[in-house]
Amino acid sequence: MESKSVSYHSRTYNVFKASLVALPIYILLLGIVMIISWKLQKPIIGILGWVIISSVPFFYQKRFKQLFTKQVDLEFTDEYFRIKEYALNGDTNRKEITINWGNIKYYKFSFSATNVTYLTIYLLDGSIKRFSFKDEKDQNHSEKELSIFSIFFYFINQFNRANESVTKIMMKPGFLTTKTGEFVIYGLAILDIVAITIHIILNPGTSMFSFMGAFIILGLIVKRKTDKAFFNKINQSNPRSPFV
Repeated sequence: MESKSVSYHSRTYNVFKASLVALPIYILLLGIVMIISWKLQKPIIGILGWVIISSVPFFYQKRFKQLFTKQVDLEFTDEYFRIKEYALNGDTNRKEITINWGNIKYYKFSFSATNVTYLTIYLLDGSIKRFSFKDEKDQNHSEKELSIFSIFFYFINQFNRANESVTKIMMKPGFLTTKTGEFVIYGLAILDIVAITIHIILNPGTSMFSFMGAFIILGLIVKRKTDKAFFNKINQSNPRSPFV
């Protein structure tokens, strides 16, 4: 039987390194604002400062992300999945990772609102590999079009069919679709209701700002619903062939 292979070009964004830089800066600035607010006894300064500090990064996130973005060439074959990582503005080979399909136990995909595809691979030896790709496709387009998800899903399906005697590689649901994720959402909703109630009692004049947390929770609820629908749909559908 002739071995099949597919090549795909994309970019990868290192969320972990970016967070190591951005999070301390965010916490430091927020801490300074809260100290000023406490010293001056002006809660409105803390609230407005939090809103501004949390909003400003959205205007510069594209430029910031480029610092932690690299281009990647992905190779899919019947035996393995390989990622070659290069500098964004050069052809120097920085990193290469090869994972045999037979070494994978589970895998998980998730998609951000900014069309970043996240892939988590759980290996048989207990280790976990995490990748993020700027594939510029949402859940719907990733399933229907040629994408990292559709190619990966196809080769996983082919491997499972060719190795029926081996335990199948399964796709894990996203965190928000699990019972734990549901519990976290309910917990956050209860805490938010308590926080809003206390804010209204203590400082009704600025209580409108406390409702921002409610919008975040509503976003999590919508994300849980879409992730659950996507997971159920994928488990009942046939993979898209990357050769057509």
